[in-house]
Amino acid sequence: MIYIVYGITDCPACLRACADLLEYYPEKEYVFVETDFSKTYRSRLKEQYNWPTFPIVIQQSEHETIVIGGYDQLKDHLAIPDAI
Repeated sequence: MIYIVYGITDCPACLRACADLLEYYPEKEYVFVETDFSKTYRSRLKEQYNWPTFPIVIQQSEHETIVIGGYDQLKDHLAIPDAI
């Protein structure tokens, strides 16, 4: 199982998504795709995945690609409780 995190390096939600996925390594691997310097690329990603904000988290397996969504959806996907 591989996750792709499209994000921006100074985005708190993007950094939290990577940190949360790191907790599940090596069972869940992830790749962070930095989109800092291309507003055009970010716009294309939003359109391609039909997601309005960053991060955009994608789950890939050998046979399928699933759009998880943003950070909140990733937390739900990984069943991480909200902080108190």
